[in-house]
Formats: sequence, structure tokens, C-alpha cells
Amino acid sequence: MDRVTVLAGDGVTVLDGAQRMIEQATSATALPESPLLLVAIALAVALVLVVPRAIWSISGHVVTIVHELGHGFAGLLTGRRSVSIRLSGNHAGVTTSKGTAASVPWTTFWGYPVPALVGAALVLAGMSGWAGAALAAATAILLLSLLFMRGILAWLLTPLTVLLAAVLLAAAPDPWLSSTVVGIGIFLVCGAVRALVNLVRGHLRGRTHDSDARLLAQATRVPAGVWLLLFAVLIGGAALVSGWAVASAIPGL
Repeated sequence: MDRVTVLAGDGVTVLDGAQRMIEQATSATALPESPLLLVAIALAVALVLVVPRAIWSISGHVVTIVHELGHGFAGLLTGRRSVSIRLSGNHAGVTTSKGTAASVPWTTFWGYPVPALVGAALVLAGMSGWAGAALAAATAILLLSLLFMRGILAWLLTPLTVLLAAVLLAAAPDPWLSSTVVGIGIFLVCGAVRALVNLVRGHLRGRTHDSDARLLAQATRVPAGVWLLLFAVLIGGAALVSGWAVASAIPGL
């Protein structure tokens, strides 16, 4: 009996899907005929996902996952071990690891900037024709992150995201794939801005005794406001890079 499972009546098989994923990950991905329309739609969708509080209460979990992965992988780079990531329903996340005290500031710093930096990288890749490669790399990182995920919410959201990315790589036409990757990138940049605004607002109200900026201040004796400014510089820089990537790919801008 043939071991290849047929997924649909048109003869598309698991092997076909795997081959398609490899092709998308290793070859250039065409943009839609109207890149400007793509960006306009992606920005509109990102704002809808980020601005209304009710929608953000759901969509913001994606930004939280990337935020916590920023802590986790930054820790691994400094030799920390036993990395564990937990998510909660109110966008809070906790990343724990074991290592030297000297590695704590570096590990703590990268939570807020990473969603914006990843978002800018996705926009840059999508607008330059490498959406498939970018999505494949992101999928591989998410698969690796399953080693660190703990709790029902993390175990639910991470595999679901991996599955959606795999379906896009296996089945989406080039313009749809490019549009999706650029859209995800813009969403992550906008989400990082929203998260930073919420953090700054919390500091102004004195409700952030355990925020990343406060923890960095305690670990380094550098005021929390300086860390907030550094977060803003990196997130703002990611937004500028995203805008440059868009302008470079669209004639007339």
C-alpha cells in the first residue's frame, strides 16, 4: 500500500506539500501586482488587531510569545540553561532560566525589542522576495521553542502557529505568501509599539514594580527610564527599517 496520504481529491499529497514547502523556503517569492495595496491592507489589518482593546486581548498573545522567546534565546546566547516559558491569559509571560548573575541584564533586556526586530525582518524579507525563506526560518524557531514551552496556553498557541505557517508554505500562492509574511511583520512592529506604550503608561502610574525596565534598573542601577528609552530606540528603528523596506519595493515612493 502506498504510504503517501492523499489530502485532497485533486491529487495533492503529503509529499507534494513537503516539496512545495522546500521550494518556497529556497526560492524567491513573487510580490502581488500592487505592492502598495498589499501594504495598505496589511497595515489596516495590523491596526485592527492592535488598537481595539477587545481584539488586542486575543491577538496580543502572539506578541507575548515572541517577547518571551526574546528572553529565552537571549539567555541561551549567554549560556543560561533550563529555559522555561509560561504564558497566562492576561498577556503576562514568565521566562525562567539558570545561569550567572552577569547574564541577567542581557536576558531581561531583549523581551520588548524582539517582536519589533522580528517584525522588521519579516517585512524586509517579504518585500524583497524572500517571504518563503523567512516563514520557514520562523517556523523552525517556533518548533525549537516547543522545548521551552510550559503550560496549556503555550502548548496550544505555539503548535497552532506552526501548523498555520506550514499550511501557508505548502499551499499558498506566492502573492498570498508574501502578503501574509509582510502582514505578520507589520503586526509585530505595531504590537511592539502597543506593548511599549502600555509599559510606559504603567510606569507613569507606578504600577510596574516587576516590569522588565524595573528589573533591569534593579540589576544594573541604571534608571528604568533609560531602559524604556533604549526599548523605544530599537522599536522605533525597527519601524523605520520596515518603512524603508516598503518604500524601496514600491515604485514611486
